[in-house]
Amino acid sequence: MTRRANSQPFPISDEAWQALKDEADAVQYSLTDSTIYELRLRLRTPGIFALYKADIPAPGLPMLDGFLKFLAFRYAMAKVMINHPEFSNELLWQWNVPLRDPARWIDFPIPVQDEELNTNVTLFDCSVGLPVTRAGDVLYPAGAFFSRGGDLVSYPSEVDGPADQIALRRRSVEPLYRPLELSTRLNTSSGSTKALDNRIYHTLTSEYAFYLRGDRAGMEVLLELALRHNIGLGKKTTLGYGRLVGFDISPTNRVATLVQPLGIQGLDYLALLKNIPQAEMKRRCVRKQGDWVPLGLLQPGEWQQNQRLFGKEEISLASPIETYDRYQPPYWRREGRTQVLRYGTLLMPR
Repeated sequence: MTRRANSQPFPISDEAWQALKDEADAVQYSLTDSTIYELRLRLRTPGIFALYKADIPAPGLPMLDGFLKFLAFRYAMAKVMINHPEFSNELLWQWNVPLRDPARWIDFPIPVQDEELNTNVTLFDCSVGLPVTRAGDVLYPAGAFFSRGGDLVSYPSEVDGPADQIALRRRSVEPLYRPLELSTRLNTSSGSTKALDNRIYHTLTSEYAFYLRGDRAGMEVLLELALRHNIGLGKKTTLGYGRLVGFDISPTNRVATLVQPLGIQGLDYLALLKNIPQAEMKRRCVRKQGDWVPLGLLQPGEWQQNQRLFGKEEISLASPIETYDRYQPPYWRREGRTQVLRYGTLLMPR
């Protein structure tokens, strides 16, 4: 058997990579509009939102910036295939190469404004996907619950939110692809190689709402691409879940993108609608002035940024949800994870 001359399992085509990068660099969006838009994504098939596989529904909301990054990649790839059909096979390997060679990573621009919170912290000014009930109510994450019209509700429920079950089958078989000799046969009745047939439950929705600042026309271009190519949002899209049927983008009167006042009587809480680095969020939870407040804790532009993103210049943490995750795409990469305050964290205006 002969060995490949090239050490890479799938050698990259420099011409195809450069064509893809040129298309990404050529994209320009108008990101000066300060209007906050509401994006409604209507789904033809139910959308799954879940944190992980489990035998109980554990809601986990989709990230708009991550979805748009994928659409931006597909948009650039489609244009390259039109202009250079000879690269159609080469482009397939662009998925794997950047994971082995970070210098090959292409940052596809998206039509959402980015906010520099600190020298090393930049995120996109858009919320997570908010489920919409059958009655048309938007559900906002609030701790372990969702807020709906001033009430805290669980989701799914028999009345407001459906759940679905998917069969999870794990079958251990003898190794076929590597010359591996086993001292004993695999035990499929117990232990780590036990054959299982479980049911995994997922929460579902037929519509999402997002809040963002960005280029409305650019959003429409990418979402039209998702409709034409039947691209789904959320988990288990390969099984047919989360396929889009339509969308609406409209301006709102909101004053902030990343929080939502819960409207609970007697409690002036704000629900965080995006993962924020923990250290950065705590740095911003300070008073602007007072007898015992040191000067210069935040720069003037940072107080204004608090107002734009979180609705108030002065905020404090009421009920933090700390976890280890990413706060910008690609969310599936383990590299770049850090300590964040997860969406659903409760803030209070000072």
